[in-house]
Amino acid sequence: MPSSIDRKAADLLLSVIETPDAVISGSVLDGYYGRVAPALKAAGILQPKDHSRAAVSLVDHEDEPVNLTWSSEHRAYGYFSPSAGWVNVPGDQLATYRVNFNTLLEQLLERLDLSPRTGPVELVPDHLWEVGDARLPGRSKRTSVWIGRRLCEPGIWKSFIDTARKRPAPGLRIVLSFTPGNRLPTDVHLGHTLIAVRDVADHNGHAVVPDLLAARVAAGSQLNDDLITMAADGASLTVRGTRHAFSGSKQRAIIRQLYDAWKSGHPELLTAEVLESAGYSTSVNTLAKAFSGRAEWRDFIREENGRCWLFL
Repeated sequence: MPSSIDRKAADLLLSVIETPDAVISGSVLDGYYGRVAPALKAAGILQPKDHSRAAVSLVDHEDEPVNLTWSSEHRAYGYFSPSAGWVNVPGDQLATYRVNFNTLLEQLLERLDLSPRTGPVELVPDHLWEVGDARLPGRSKRTSVWIGRRLCEPGIWKSFIDTARKRPAPGLRIVLSFTPGNRLPTDVHLGHTLIAVRDVADHNGHAVVPDLLAARVAAGSQLNDDLITMAADGASLTVRGTRHAFSGSKQRAIIRQLYDAWKSGHPELLTAEVLESAGYSTSVNTLAKAFSGRAEWRDFIREENGRCWLFL
């Protein structure tokens, strides 16, 4: 990661990434962000795309856009100003700059131990990528990592959810989002944890910091004020501030079902169906047997008359 990419440059970059086409005009880039623009261009993250026919006024009111026309006399694009006459617009300000996502993702993820390192796979064109499996500090298994932009847009969010359903998370999937955390939807698909890039990036740049990412995963992705929250991999449930961990895959499967039902607003489930879906044999016919040796489950799960549910 080039050291010249500081926090201000990273903030500008995140703003450009969230625009519909991930572009910014040369006149705006150089006119308003002249201090940080050279670093982004030099890093190869912003690259010229085509030429614009609008610019920011170089005289008069500098904060107002003006339409450009070609002048055969001056052999240049420009506009007529009431106070200054004809004004040529420099060629570099006519350019439109677009985010080069291949370069961006390479720099963003350079500190992560990813496998394989074959480059991102585009899952939703220009909006969602699969980047590999990361080995994070403190976790023995590698974790699937996706990265997306504009996930706050309903159409793009639907495409993400549809893709996640077609490609289920193998236990846990981290979805890094260029969208700020306070704009992300809260109805996260089961097995996925959404984490804003801004929250886990280096303060002096935009590379993801592995230790920060691991800490966010361990804490869960609580995006609201629910009194019950579950880690995306089902490894823990936090009830009224108390965290309960589950090591067995079958117990985690029970917790996932109960949590999903609780979130849906219809918390009661048939115990037999829950146990069957979790992979228990018919000899295990109650949650008491499934959670044998662990009494604390009764603090937040109720089982009566063949039905079970989470409760506060």
